Amino acid sequence: MSETMGIGSNNSANLAQLQLQNLRYELPSGTEQEQLKQVAQDFEAIFIKQMLDSMRSTLNPENRLIDTGMAGEFYEDMLYDEYAQLMAKTGGFGLAEMIVKQHSP
Repeated sequence: MSETMGIGSNNSANLAQLQLQNLRYELPSGTEQEQLKQVAQDFEAIFIKQMLDSMRSTLNPENRLIDTGMAGEFYEDMLYDEYAQLMAKTGGFGLAEMIVKQHSP
């Protein structure tokens, strides 16, 4: 089980790098200000996801009630991705807002 967790965390880092590259090359539609807001929000979501993954890696897998296997790990990773997206949309961290303020005229 610990080998799988190690592989998952490495894949998570690779996924974050791909997401950051996508932010660089694929701008959302809309005005320049709308694009800035969306990219800043996406960056915040990636940052939050990395933080959640780091926190999740400290949990002891033997303390789980049910061993869900690899499918459960994929589901849990997608769940934490959605948590990160939701946290970024609600603006609880404020990172995206600071980025927008810094880059606005």
